[in-house]
Amino acid sequence: MAFIEFDTCNHPRHERTDAVRETCAALANMAPDIANDGALSLSMRIRLLPGVAVAAVECSPLSVQRSGRQLADGNDDVLLFLNPGSPEPRGRVGDWVVRQRGLGNRGEMACTSGSGCFALNERAGRTDFHAPQSRCLLIAFPRQRLLPDMADVDRAMRQPLADTLPLRLLARQALELTQSTSTCDASDAERLRLSEQLLDLSALVLGATSQAQNRAYARGLRQARLKAIQADLRVHAGRGDLSLEWVAARHGISARYVRALFEQEGSSFSDYLLELRLQRVFDQLTSPRHAGSTVSAIAYDAGFNSLSWFYRAFKQRFAAAPSDVRQGHAHGMPT
Repeated sequence: MAFIEFDTCNHPRHERTDAVRETCAALANMAPDIANDGALSLSMRIRLLPGVAVAAVECSPLSVQRSGRQLADGNDDVLLFLNPGSPEPRGRVGDWVVRQRGLGNRGEMACTSGSGCFALNERAGRTDFHAPQSRCLLIAFPRQRLLPDMADVDRAMRQPLADTLPLRLLARQALELTQSTSTCDASDAERLRLSEQLLDLSALVLGATSQAQNRAYARGLRQARLKAIQADLRVHAGRGDLSLEWVAARHGISARYVRALFEQEGSSFSDYLLELRLQRVFDQLTSPRHAGSTVSAIAYDAGFNSLSWFYRAFKQRFAAAPSDVRQGHAHGMPT
């Protein structure tokens, strides 16, 4: 799966302006207008999947446009611009503006944190990042891939993208895909599945036809919800009071639906959670950082409330007792 990365910090300061111009032209056929090349900062991480490209951009004040010579390339991709906001709770990144005929009421759309807009690559346009630091997610589909799933293209361009569950899941998925280690070893089938998931979520965000909506709810939205729940479990698996009902309430769905999500993947909620906890214990038993911790303390920290149940589950999973795993690792023996 192709992954492209660019960062001005990897270039000498006096070469950064030229590097940005060359990169914008090569990757997106866009012309940058740099407000202050002395403080220029730009990073781009691009993931290419079958039928979709996802880019994460962070930059200092900057404008990029497609007009005249750039439009002659014939690229008619359709674009979703998303403002994911700051990754830090106290962080602050700027809003930015996309300008293109058909956007909003006056041919422009302000993209605030958690929102975004929809645009067409075949039309002249400009995106202005004025804040000291801005973040943008850009998702591009071939025209013939996304437009048939949209109920009303003009309406989608006239209004900002609403902060809905599909939009939040789409932004989360896009951010994960633009990490350099994400899905680097994914199979062709997995890459296609991820591409379809992005397509389904994008259609729901933009207003899908009834047929596309039914497909998206049965496929893309379900997969994205499961992935979000799994990520949540990886963070909170150490809570001893974690339950199916607690997870369902956090994600605004029923416990029955959470259970069904795992069952459709050939697993179960309890088995997935147990594997997370057992793997956490195994990792700590084999880590020098936890050499001074008792097995019971490690087990409780991983979320187990019953030591007898923990010992049975651990031995069944790893065919060895926890003490044997720790001792074998300390002596450099295979476990």
